[in-house]
Amino acid sequence: MSDHMQGAAQRYWDGESSSRGIADVFARPPAGGLPPVPSAAPPAPIGPGPVARPPSGPPARVGSAVAGLLCALLTLFFPLLFLVLGLPLLALLVNVPGIAFGIVALTRTADPPEVERFIRYTWAGTMIYLAVIAVIVVGVIALFLSI
Repeated sequence: MSDHMQGAAQRYWDGESSSRGIADVFARPPAGGLPPVPSAAPPAPIGPGPVARPPSGPPARVGSAVAGLLCALLTLFFPLLFLVLGLPLLALLVNVPGIAFGIVALTRTADPPEVERFIRYTWAGTMIYLAVIAVIVVGVIALFLSI
């Protein structure tokens, strides 16, 4: 390799710019006489413009809220059963919190985290209600067997 080529390669690897660098090529006006493209962006339109929406998350799980409410409503079977069995006092045991939380979950679909919270409350109310009913049923069965 000649000394000239070796010097150019050395300058390239050392980071020195050569006599005609890439910045010089793009800084010259075009040969065809076309005007250069302006580097600034076009002016912004006058007026308020579109309103930016907040980032949205996943949609609310309405199906799970409906399932929780339906299961809470199905627990109304137990007060009817106690009424038929002749135990009107136990017919007053209604899953009011589970049903109420299920209804609230379906009315707040605009806020998915709140829907999730009320779905959990609905299922927790229903499970606690079923546990209380199980204890009462075992007690009633023990009462009937002791007679």
